[in-house]
Amino acid sequence: MESSKKKRLAIFGILFFAACTFTFVFYDDVLNRMAYMLVREDVIEPSDVIVVLAGDNRGERMMTGIDLYKNGYGGKIVFWGGPIYWKITYAEFLLRQLKESGVPLEAAIYSDEKLTEESTRGEALVNIRLMKENGVRSFILVTSPFHTQRAGSVYEPLAEENGMVFYVRPSMDSRVKLTEWWKDRHSAKMVYYEWSKRFFYWLT
Repeated sequence: MESSKKKRLAIFGILFFAACTFTFVFYDDVLNRMAYMLVREDVIEPSDVIVVLAGDNRGERMMTGIDLYKNGYGGKIVFWGGPIYWKITYAEFLLRQLKESGVPLEAAIYSDEKLTEESTRGEALVNIRLMKENGVRSFILVTSPFHTQRAGSVYEPLAEENGMVFYVRPSMDSRVKLTEWWKDRHSAKMVYYEWSKRFFYWLT
């Protein structure tokens, strides 16, 4: 009995040492892989609309959506842009960006309502409803690279339920570095938050 216990402890010690050695030797590769596991990038096809997710204060998600629109990948741009401050909505900024980028405002399908569920899923429910109301059958989903995998997981069942096909396209992102993210405070925070949210989404 004692020898069996010692044997198990010895095996555990060897495995623990091997894991520590692996992590030490491949430290950079393991951490980089953690960040890139958050990314989903599909081969896109021209679709009915382009859906741009909120949550970017630099306009880079919308700029990616605008580029796709101008290159013929979608006939409309769909987005939610609810209240962000006293009598000010996120939609106001996005509409201004569209106008100044040469996109006619008639190409925008949006809502500035307050979400009943403040989450990616809450936003998805609004965007899916807007698309259903406009007879959309296919769309390209645009969001920040670190958010693409989880966003795709949220939209997957909703799109299937409504007979829609969709593709995920990461936007440009000048703030969050996925390579060596742990060396940059903002990047580390966003990668950590995204993994936390992904874990919570998996649990629920």
